[in-house]
Amino acid sequence: MATQMSINPQGAKKDILLSLAIIFVPNLILTAVLLGLVFHYQVPQTHSELPSVPDPLAREPSAYLVDFSATKLLTVASWTSTLSSLLPSFAMALVSFPVARKIANASKNKRTDDLPTPYQLSMLLGILSGSVGSLWAWFKYRNWKKRELVNDTAKKTITWLVFVSLLGYLIVIADTWLHISTSTIIHSQTSQSQSAVSTFGRGLNVSESQCFIDDGPVAPCSVAIGNHGPHFINPVEAYQALTNTSNQNSIVPFTYEGKSYALIADTNIPPEVGYQAQSFAVNTQCTFLSEECTSMYDGPWGGPWHCSDNFLGFLPNWNYSGNYSLNPSWAMAGVQFFQDSGLTQNFSNIGGSGKPGVSLFGQDQFTPANPVYIGAWGLILGYGFSTGTTSPLLNYTDFILPETPGLGFILGCNMTAYDLNYVWYNGSVLVQQMVLSNTSLVRILTAPFVTELANLLPLGQTAIGQATPSAFLDTWATGFSSMALALSSGIMSPRASVKEQTAISMLVARIPKAPLAVLVFLTLLYACVGILLACMAAQGGTGEAKIVQGYLSVAGLAAKCFENEDRYEAPVREVEELFAEKEMGARDQRCSKVSLVASRRGGWKYELMERDGMGNAVLIDELGSKTPWTHTRQV
Repeated sequence: MATQMSINPQGAKKDILLSLAIIFVPNLILTAVLLGLVFHYQVPQTHSELPSVPDPLAREPSAYLVDFSATKLLTVASWTSTLSSLLPSFAMALVSFPVARKIANASKNKRTDDLPTPYQLSMLLGILSGSVGSLWAWFKYRNWKKRELVNDTAKKTITWLVFVSLLGYLIVIADTWLHISTSTIIHSQTSQSQSAVSTFGRGLNVSESQCFIDDGPVAPCSVAIGNHGPHFINPVEAYQALTNTSNQNSIVPFTYEGKSYALIADTNIPPEVGYQAQSFAVNTQCTFLSEECTSMYDGPWGGPWHCSDNFLGFLPNWNYSGNYSLNPSWAMAGVQFFQDSGLTQNFSNIGGSGKPGVSLFGQDQFTPANPVYIGAWGLILGYGFSTGTTSPLLNYTDFILPETPGLGFILGCNMTAYDLNYVWYNGSVLVQQMVLSNTSLVRILTAPFVTELANLLPLGQTAIGQATPSAFLDTWATGFSSMALALSSGIMSPRASVKEQTAISMLVARIPKAPLAVLVFLTLLYACVGILLACMAAQGGTGEAKIVQGYLSVAGLAAKCFENEDRYEAPVREVEELFAEKEMGARDQRCSKVSLVASRRGGWKYELMERDGMGNAVLIDELGSKTPWTHTRQV
């Protein structure tokens, strides 16, 4: 026994430290790299500088948003699963040290119940090599009808292999889960405010005292009245804004507290820009007066309507014979402005025009009020009962059905103008403050209608396509608000934005927390298992246990079978010294080789074979006698 103790005692420590390092260090490094990438490149939380705009979501309760390639992150994660498939052999190398000590103690104390049978030894060597396939041999062994009991040492060894293998498979599953659930998404962040803000706000570019054309009559700034009649100030911009073709002004409808509004904004707003600015907004609300204003007429409706003594008129109701051209738009659709909701008090009856509220030579008729009340009428020609063209609106008493094919309506409305402080964000209007504008703005907005420059027929033609009276009212009212702003846009100029920010869109990796946490936990658990096994190996893995551990291997078993006793039982420092091949160091194929030959009993057996001095193959028996291969085949 003293001879055997001369084996290198430092070999056990080196083997234990090497196996521990292979298990622990890569798992720790890969976990640190993965977590370092996730947290180092985690998308920072930015804050919106615009009121009422939520901060962009950079923190999710169930995932990390990482400004790093998802493919590269998953590559790092996949290394952990690749590594886990290589570690069972090193883990079982650590297990082999306490197993060797138990077998050595059982051999010295002659406890045969704690020693394996030859077949159990073959399976045990497979287990200690970390081969998962060797578990199948143990499973089949349990089904033998006649077999020896499996001792505790073998059971614990099997349990360790099952545990480390299962832990490796769980790491693969967690890595697969992480791969499947990780995605690349578009994330928006806000940048810092720009030093030079844009001019997305709007305001009047002239004062009311400048509303003169030569020595002509006074009029609001949106129109001028010359000797030959009224005309727009900057008509090109007015009509371009009306038709949504302007490169400067845009009319934007929006809803606030259940009401529809229109505001004038800039046309060239980049989609990634959000801002706070001041502008003008208009709200118009209407109800039907058609039935109320025509109820005094008996029989078929003949064309006249009467809502009040100051709001009355006549819709064309001719028999169409193909020779008439109904062109004067104001006779077909128009508005009048009043000071009260009953539409009884207009703003002027002077001027000799013969039309209440439309005098062009006085100033008070230009609606100095906010809100202002509106009486509106219209007749949409060509709207009949032809088969296949019947509209749902024909079934409502809110509309007038004249003899001329068409659909008429009379509305009572109110229009309110506001000075608007708003935020534009992601294509939406967020109202910050809305206060009534002064009456001069209303005079400007209504001037194109007072002077009958506006054509109101398109409003009714657009609204008549709706399916219900309420939808008709909403469409007509919103259209009127937009028209009022558009026709006065020629005298409005840009104003500097109050605040401005830019949304930066970028592709980020969305890493779910659950699979990442599971993967990190299992990887670190594997590293901790390596530390535990190393401690167990260190407790019983030096001295005599190291010798047994070296022999408790396929190499030790091969040396026992094919090397002579003097070499096999001699003291060595390393297991490979048990083999004569290490000393010979020859490369001329003169070492003994292991062969499988047919036995005399009909089976097969291992034999050592080498070449003699003549180059002929000879077999070497257990006593070292050499028999020519040809002679053996003849026996």
